[in-house]
Amino acid sequence: MFELIYGIVSVIVFFKLMGFMFKATWGLAKFIVGIIFWPIVILAALLGIIWIALPILIIVGILTSVVSL
Repeated sequence: MFELIYGIVSVIVFFKLMGFMFKATWGLAKFIVGIIFWPIVILAALLGIIWIALPILIIVGILTSVVSL
């Protein structure tokens, strides 16, 4: 009986930890994009390399609208 309870509880804990892992990974990815990616795009726009910055902004805008749904 204790093995069954242990098995059920360990499966529940495993899936809760998996959910936390995905949330932490998504938060870390957003942080890295905010710290590394956006300054490069803003710098490219300020330096006049708008032909690189504009397509990147369009792609990120589309991906953001799709992911937020």
